[in-house]
Amino acid sequence: MKNKLHTGELYLPNDPDIMREQENCLELQYDYNNTRPSKSAKRTELMSRMFAEIGEGCYIEPPLHANWGGHHVHFGKNIYANFNLTLVDDTHIYVGDNTLFGPNVVLATAGHPLMP
Repeated sequence: MKNKLHTGELYLPNDPDIMREQENCLELQYDYNNTRPSKSAKRTELMSRMFAEIGEGCYIEPPLHANWGGHHVHFGKNIYANFNLTLVDDTHIYVGDNTLFGPNVVLATAGHPLMP
C-alpha cells in the first residue's frame, strides 16, 4: 500500500503501516511547531530529521502543516517560508534554491478520486 503513495494509484491512508509511519512524522512536526523562538538550533536539527532533504539557510516560520511532517519534501538552499506553510506531502515535493513563500501558502501533491 505504501508504494502506491508515489505512483498516483489509489491507496488506503488508514493502512496500519502507513498510519504508524505518518504518526512518527507528525510527532516531529509537533515538536517543531512548539519550539521557542530562541531555539533556532533545535529547529534546524528537527528540520533535518523531518524533511527528505533540507538545504543550508532554510527557515520555516511555525506553524508548519504537512500531512507527513515534511517527510517527502526536498528543499534546496536558502528557503524562507512565512507562517502557515501547508505541504500536502503524500508524495514528493521539490523546491529549488532561494525560494520565498508568503504566509498561508499551500503546496499539494495529492488529491481525492474524481470519478466514482
